[in-house]
Amino acid sequence: MVQTNEKPRQESLRVVIVTENVSLRMSGETSVPYYYFKLMQARGHDVWMVCHARTRDELREIFSEEMFKKISFVEDNWLQVAIYKMGQLFPYRIEDLIFGQMIHLITQWQARSRVKQLIKEHHISIVFEPTPITPKGLSFMYDLGVPVAIGPMCGGLELPPAFRYMDSPFTHFFIEAARFLSWIGHRLVPGKLKADVLLVGNQRTAKALPQGYRGKVYEVVESGVDLSRWKGMKAREPQPDQPVRFVFCGRMVDWKGAQFLVEAFKPVVEQTNSVLELIGDGELKESIEARVKELGIQDSVNFHGRIPIQECMKLFCESDVYVMPSLRECGGLALLEAMSVGLPVIAAKWAGPVEYLNDTCSILVEPSSQEDFINGFAKAMITLAKSPEQRRCLGEGSTRRVTQNYFDWESKTERVLEILKETVALASSKVLKKVSEFTEVREKDGLIHPN
Repeated sequence: MVQTNEKPRQESLRVVIVTENVSLRMSGETSVPYYYFKLMQARGHDVWMVCHARTRDELREIFSEEMFKKISFVEDNWLQVAIYKMGQLFPYRIEDLIFGQMIHLITQWQARSRVKQLIKEHHISIVFEPTPITPKGLSFMYDLGVPVAIGPMCGGLELPPAFRYMDSPFTHFFIEAARFLSWIGHRLVPGKLKADVLLVGNQRTAKALPQGYRGKVYEVVESGVDLSRWKGMKAREPQPDQPVRFVFCGRMVDWKGAQFLVEAFKPVVEQTNSVLELIGDGELKESIEARVKELGIQDSVNFHGRIPIQECMKLFCESDVYVMPSLRECGGLALLEAMSVGLPVIAAKWAGPVEYLNDTCSILVEPSSQEDFINGFAKAMITLAKSPEQRRCLGEGSTRRVTQNYFDWESKTERVLEILKETVALASSKVLKKVSEFTEVREKDGLIHPN
């Protein structure tokens, strides 16, 4: 790449965004850097991005040629491939916490070299690392000569006490071992300890930050919704002559709770004219399909698998209620999207959903026990199935909440930019102060003669 000596404009930032994956097709977390990259540039800032090569083809399609040229890609090496294959032999949480982190660290080490090069070539103002969102994850973004901001992070989650059995002793051992090793890891790789700014989604995440961090902590919600994508889209009006449609969107893994949802749906089918739409796939999909047949509700439950966003949007608009039985949820991208079209919500009263929902737009179910959780979801679904007026009222509340509480990407980007500008200004003032102090000492020693 040709080196440029162009100086940055005072009113704009020069930012390097460092991330693992950038995609609108993968999991919700991967869309986070996409929006920051796009919206920061739309506001006149010079933004570069360093990410993994697995999303190169998609990014070439969705970004202009000029923007695509500002993305650097990190390729997998043989060690990452071997670690990935080994991780497939373990339960999901172990694969994610242990093997996923190992792959991430190798990618980060490779990205670090590219970031340092970009800083030198383009007079970068600040390095911004929005993902991964876990507060325990290690970061190689330190000692770069410019400020570093990490987040918004979201984590520090545990299953509700009544559902801790879902982590086997084997899995629990590995989780605790990973957390202990992360304490050591942050001393060896002190990116989060040395970061100038740490953004957290909530106080729970702030408490999960590694001990010894020195950066300023700001609270900014992790998830966001692209309201422009959903503009003009609205959930259907209550249809008295049609089934009430409940929709779930998420991976079919244990903590997402789809297995409890189908149990709760049996009495709903018995008492109301309702249909359950399940969007997503995962390791529990086959067992959930089998259980639906055992319950005799297969004619009222539709499995859609993993579908394109356009189909998901259409299904949301054709539904009446969004259901979210997740028990260990950090954010809630699909939740915010459902709210943006005006769907009322039924969700677990635990972790992430509680930060986005209130009684103006949802019914929250206490996960006090498995039986109470299933019965609570059944009761809430029956209540909304029988009350078109309550669905309408909560749906209107969803729209107000998502549009008036800074959950959209435009608002989030504005807030993050405010923080980045403040951080750069503070770093500049510290440099000027040190230069001034140095000059005063030299003058006092007679080594510099004032003009």
